[in-house]
Amino acid sequence: MITIFTTIVSVLTIAVICDLLIARTSGKRLLGYMTSFVITLIGLPLVLVSVMTPIDIFAMVIALGIALMWWFIYLNLVQAVESSLRIRMLREIEAEGGSVDIDKLKLIYNDDRLIRIRLKRLEKGGAVILKNGRHHLNSGKLEKAAHFFTTLKRLLLNRRSQFDA
Repeated sequence: MITIFTTIVSVLTIAVICDLLIARTSGKRLLGYMTSFVITLIGLPLVLVSVMTPIDIFAMVIALGIALMWWFIYLNLVQAVESSLRIRMLREIEAEGGSVDIDKLKLIYNDDRLIRIRLKRLEKGGAVILKNGRHHLNSGKLEKAAHFFTTLKRLLLNRRSQFDA
């Protein structure tokens, strides 16, 4: 049991390190997420096969389920920290020594600037492309995902976006 736990922790640690390295070197978050997922999905069973004697398929399936759940928790925490405007604002306040003037925050977080920053990030990641002054989704898969989450939000919350009243 200790071997399984140690293996899960080791593989997840390697997956997180790879995700962070890819994110820092390439700036492509999706590639980092996919890599860490594949490391968890494929790496854990491979390592367990090499350290487990005899091989217990049931234990491997349970271990993989636990590892994938922890990977999903990691994914959601990282995405929440990276995309949360509130956390970003707290970082700005901290960088200013613990207090900041409201006018400075308004300069940083005006709607036009936020939209430009997000669009540049989407362009850099290859999610959207700019054609004839309009931004277009660059992938049918992304379009389907956007449609899926909009539909899900409409079904669960009766809203299309967080800006609906």
